[in-house]
Amino acid sequence: MLPAARGVYSPEAAQQRIDTIKSYTTPSVQIDVDYLPEPSGFVPWGAPIDSNHRTAENVQRSHQLGARRAAQAEKEGYDAFCPFGGVDTGVAAARELGVKIPMSGPAEACALLCGMIGRPFASCSYMPRDERDGIKDHYRNLYQAAGVAHLHVAETVIGIPNSEYPQRHDEVLARYKLCAAQAREQGAQLMGFLMGSICPTEFSARQLFEATGLPCLDGIAAQISMVELWHRTGLPPALLKLPRP
Repeated sequence: MLPAARGVYSPEAAQQRIDTIKSYTTPSVQIDVDYLPEPSGFVPWGAPIDSNHRTAENVQRSHQLGARRAAQAEKEGYDAFCPFGGVDTGVAAARELGVKIPMSGPAEACALLCGMIGRPFASCSYMPRDERDGIKDHYRNLYQAAGVAHLHVAETVIGIPNSEYPQRHDEVLARYKLCAAQAREQGAQLMGFLMGSICPTEFSARQLFEATGLPCLDGIAAQISMVELWHRTGLPPALLKLPRP
């Protein structure tokens, strides 16, 4: 599911993300892509004229709408729910609603995998966040809940709105190389989480590794692997303990 309603992304941006998501289809994994049921006010793409779009209220509403779509997916017979984007839209809220199919967002999946790997890791986002930003504490809280806060040693920023990535492709890569160097200087051995418009939408994890020598996690691959784990083991997803003691 894209983390916005139809029409929020430009047609080109929406199709790029849909094509990226569907590229993870395999003979054993069928992927369909939908949108939030209606606009939430939160805009995960570009730099909107309305600077208040990232308020805590709008972010919370996006989670509520995402949870509604997850519940609908369960009723429609889907085996799992995976939202696109680093906010993990609707995952926690859907669990609170009692949705039982496996669900995983890229950020949560990457955090859990970083815990399994056990190496110091960095993260990379689009733009700096100010105090009004409704997701400013999201990742700090997530790493704490997943028990990996002690491993998160660097938070890096590209400094270019994600709506400008296609036309500034080479510049984004150059900025990412600086982020990787900063991460290494602060002790990171892995880029454990990147926002989805960086990887895998604009660059694959392999491309970024080849450009910098720093391994990085692909959020879509991580979340699909996580929901597949629940299916293959047959364990109930409710066993996942978050926050960790």
